[in-house]
Amino acid sequence: MAHRTVTPVTSTCAAAIAIAAVALAGCGSGSSSSATPASVPAPAAATTAAPAAASASSTGPATVAVTLSEYKIATAAPSAPAGRVRFMVTNSGKLKHQFTIIRTSKPAAEVLSKHEPNDDIAGARGEIASLAPGRSKTLLIKKLKAGHYALVCALPGHYQSGMYADFTVG
Repeated sequence: MAHRTVTPVTSTCAAAIAIAAVALAGCGSGSSSSATPASVPAPAAATTAAPAAASASSTGPATVAVTLSEYKIATAAPSAPAGRVRFMVTNSGKLKHQFTIIRTSKPAAEVLSKHEPNDDIAGARGEIASLAPGRSKTLLIKKLKAGHYALVCALPGHYQSGMYADFTVG
């Protein structure tokens, strides 16, 4: 019987494999529109430590994991590089949610009315209109410019309850 040498996987290698798996999970949805939502399986672990910036490869878009719940939006990274950005959005809450990314100079807390929801949002760059509890979708934005963005859920009462987050593209 021949002996095989088994090389242990280092934590750096394991991290690289995990990032590659996340990047490949959204591959295959190519469209000519600037924002393309597509269904993807829910990530296995959405509560890992947040990295300093979105993961990106030299050939693909930056990937940002986003978790929606009652009533907050949490991102795995506070920023992403300009260009192609893939938002992998998971609804871990018990209610239906919505996800919109808006280019604005205002803080996310000041983008929409606190009194009346608005479905026609100035500066919107992409949207997942409806996301059922426990579901995930991917939003690919092909040309996200550098600047400040607000991530919001514009369903009635959700934004007004604090469901928004600031995001930077650099």
